[in-house]
Amino acid sequence: MDMEHHGHSHSAEVIPDPSESGSFEGHALLGTFFFVFGLWYSVKHSFLVLDSLHTQGSRQPARHKTWRDHPGCAKRTLGFLLYSMDPMFKITACTIGMLSQMSLGAHWTLRDPVTGEFVEQGDWQLVTMYSFFFFSGLVDILVRVKAPIPPNSDKFFVSVALFIEAYLFFYHPGGSEAGDRLYQLLFIAIFGAAVAAMLWACLPESQILPLFISALVLLQGTWFWQVAGVLYPLDPARSWDLESHNTLMFLPLGFCWHLFGNIALIFVLYAVIHQFVKRGYRLPKGL
Repeated sequence: MDMEHHGHSHSAEVIPDPSESGSFEGHALLGTFFFVFGLWYSVKHSFLVLDSLHTQGSRQPARHKTWRDHPGCAKRTLGFLLYSMDPMFKITACTIGMLSQMSLGAHWTLRDPVTGEFVEQGDWQLVTMYSFFFFSGLVDILVRVKAPIPPNSDKFFVSVALFIEAYLFFYHPGGSEAGDRLYQLLFIAIFGAAVAAMLWACLPESQILPLFISALVLLQGTWFWQVAGVLYPLDPARSWDLESHNTLMFLPLGFCWHLFGNIALIFVLYAVIHQFVKRGYRLPKGL
């Protein structure tokens, strides 16, 4: 069935073909990537903020229980894993993302060999996005090995990767009015995180910016799952009406609920980590 870009059909066929613009699995993979990374950022920066506040309010520094307390090989192994956790997660996750999108989606093809038309542009957008986060992971490694690069380069290139992600999803096709609304809301979360990360590169001593970035990265993760569930439902019997006014009105409300839930999650993590910090546990410096 042929459909114009602004066709008048209001049936379930307005759902974009996953082979053309995405799939449940592709969006779920993205959601998992951002949620896991946002969760780790929340834990790490909660530790760092509480450590700073505890140090300022305590006259006698508490004993720091970290990986340094472990002897010999265990200390070296745990130290390496902790210091390389951020960049290795980025590099590994982005490599998996790029290979899966190219193998299962774009099939390593940019243009149709018969017609010459560009094909699978949604998959190529995701591969491009993964590439910038992969490069951000490489910069993280350079910072950790104290390479001669400008200070806060890791924060700057996280911001660049987020700006590229926002730019690509600004033009990402929704396939319907509800799809467009979903990606507009996603753009807000990504662009907000990119601006906050750029400010953090300029104000590295800020304690609220990394927690704010964590909330927005978590929001990206949960909202990607929401996009997957709305546009590519696993159960066709529970498909959303993508042209309904009620659906269009609910999506911004649901976006606010996602943000509220992720902020609440950070508050819970912060409260739990506060108990560990009170008992003297710290993350190693430079993590």
